[in-house]
Amino acid sequence: MNVENDWEQRKLGDVFKEYSEKNHTELSALTIIQGGGTVKREDSDRNLMYDTSNLSNYKMVRKDDFIVHLRSFEGGLEKSSLDGIISPAYHTFHSDMADSRFYYPYFRSYEFIKHKLVSHVYGIRDGRSIDIDGMKTIEIPYTSIEEQRKIGDYLDCLDHLITLHQRQHKLHLNMLL
Repeated sequence: MNVENDWEQRKLGDVFKEYSEKNHTELSALTIIQGGGTVKREDSDRNLMYDTSNLSNYKMVRKDDFIVHLRSFEGGLEKSSLDGIISPAYHTFHSDMADSRFYYPYFRSYEFIKHKLVSHVYGIRDGRSIDIDGMKTIEIPYTSIEEQRKIGDYLDCLDHLITLHQRQHKLHLNMLL
């Protein structure tokens, strides 16, 4: 088996480009759930009040793009589950040379949050903020998009198997009760 070692380190800002597109009021307003992607606000169990007259200022986000909030540091970057619009307080990142399924687990990892991102976080407790320009300088692993897709496919398969196993386990427990 011939394995090419084409992994390298690239700056996050060279792989992912920040974008800000507004005036997309035709799209649904989204709520970001750390570790859970995005959901339509009306489908959220959160009671969020927002002024619908300000929706033209909301930023568009595309499915599978990454979202980060300056004033929230619950951990890592979140991935959008669907197209929609989000508060202008969020920053959105897109890449044509990256598979978000490959990067999402990395951006949520202890390694990324506690060793790479931490030096770009400032403030204390609830007042902590992320320095977006500094975050863009973080070196992240990079390999060909083909290899990223293969790894993303593998991770999707593992997630599916884990979900199946959990369902079977619950079913088995319910049968015992």
